[in-house]
Amino acid sequence: MTGVWPGSRLRAAEAAAIDAACAAGDPDRYMRVAAQGIATLVLRHLGRGGAQVRRSAVPVIAAPLPQRSQVTALAGSGVAGARIVALVGPGNNGGDGLYALAALARRGAACTAILLAERHHGRGAQALRLAGGRVRMAGTAGAERALAAASVVLDAALGTGARTAGSARGRVMAWPQLPDAAWRIACDLPSGLDAEGEEPGAGGACAGTEVQPVESQPVEPPWVDTTVALGAPSLGLVLGRGRELCGEVHVVPVPGLLDPTLLGEPAVQLLSPNEALDSMLSPRAGDHKYSRGVLGLVAGSPAYPGAAILCAKAALETGVGMLSAFTRGTARLQFGAAVPEAVVSSRDQAPDGPAASRVNAWVLGPGLGESEQDLDAARRVLASGTPAVVDASALAVVQLPALAPVPVESPAPSRPWILTPHAGELRALSERLGLDLPDPARWPLASVKQAARALRCVVLLKGSCTLVATPQGQVFAAASAGPGLAVAGSGDTLAGILGAVLTTHVTRSGAATPQELARWAAAAAVVHGLAGAAAPGPAEGLSAGIRSVLQTR
Repeated sequence: MTGVWPGSRLRAAEAAAIDAACAAGDPDRYMRVAAQGIATLVLRHLGRGGAQVRRSAVPVIAAPLPQRSQVTALAGSGVAGARIVALVGPGNNGGDGLYALAALARRGAACTAILLAERHHGRGAQALRLAGGRVRMAGTAGAERALAAASVVLDAALGTGARTAGSARGRVMAWPQLPDAAWRIACDLPSGLDAEGEEPGAGGACAGTEVQPVESQPVEPPWVDTTVALGAPSLGLVLGRGRELCGEVHVVPVPGLLDPTLLGEPAVQLLSPNEALDSMLSPRAGDHKYSRGVLGLVAGSPAYPGAAILCAKAALETGVGMLSAFTRGTARLQFGAAVPEAVVSSRDQAPDGPAASRVNAWVLGPGLGESEQDLDAARRVLASGTPAVVDASALAVVQLPALAPVPVESPAPSRPWILTPHAGELRALSERLGLDLPDPARWPLASVKQAARALRCVVLLKGSCTLVATPQGQVFAAASAGPGLAVAGSGDTLAGILGAVLTTHVTRSGAATPQELARWAAAAAVVHGLAGAAAPGPAEGLSAGIRSVLQTR
């Protein structure tokens, strides 16, 4: 997993390391290492012929960078004469960009730094000039010509250090118009995004929103093809507009830059596609349908029969051994015809009827309806103590725990549930129960943590970056979802994937810790995102996408 931190902690750890490097007489030690990583990505792009791959949504954390031994081979391919421009700000982010340009100029590229502030990193600028590059002030004719002709633009204006409009490090001149045809790469994060935002009221904007760092006009954060996270990624890259603007994110290790004792635990742990696929259990030799797990489904209604069908098909594709569905009215007939593998019973048989006797875990809510008859079935299941995914209409039956909030050191939750609201549903749940959560759309991280703590269960907050929190405050994230998943029925499919993952794990290993539940939930969300990329279009196609993704295991 990849740890993600708020910008304030990254800045504090970096500052301590840079102070130590200055005391040792090598103030730019870490800057040169970071610049090499930036240059390597540019070389790789040029070595591929400069092909444009715009704003990749999956995955947000890309494959590792090439080894140093591979850089020499890349350097001879496409770099000679390539026109590369860096937009350089006043702080260390600008210094990273200047040293990266110097490395590229030494390999034959035509490099120009455009200074967006009178104050800049002098040693980096001198290194660029010695390598044959040019330094120009923004707004001059030379700067405008260089930018218009650029095939690569490096955004090195404002990084994690640019926090507020009032700070000296957050002031630059007017932001130039970037050429659409150029390949764009950002240092740390696109200029104008805030890297902070862990908690509301902590002095910063919410993660992934804009800071206002310019004297003459606001900066609209530019979209880029690739972002280089130097040392570790910040929250601004995975929350809010960061998912829209940052493209592929490459983490460049900078040994010694980030002291773990200063960083502390990450605010979020981001699951990779490979880690998510490792959580999808494959059948073992000798398994039968019961040993693979029986999933109970309380879903569907005459008004919404399709939601239960989408959920069931996703669960079966993910690999549950048996599905026992409890629905009512005409939905029961429609479900049975669409999902012949399932055992279909009336709603009043959940959770105590014969068809429920072997159920290992439940999914409650997709297409459930809002009648008391429907909701009462969900209440009975939650009262049974069996692990459950609580989605959609079933969220209306969730109540506050009778006991005090679970202690931080508690090894397991008293309620083995995974709630799966989107921002609007979490807001409604908060208002109904009087939780006084921050707005989930604006403060997703803070709201999901507080909700999990108050409700004493795992909460999965759906979004472009899905966050999963435990009652103890640990947060996992899935950032594989593209905009194509914003269709009706997508959430029902996620509930089915998660129900199958939960069922197979608890059947095989028994009771689970909240950390295990949360990690499984995040893994299901990653697979959901990958399935959407594999089978774009209406939600009915996601089952085929799940099959395609799981075949890569």
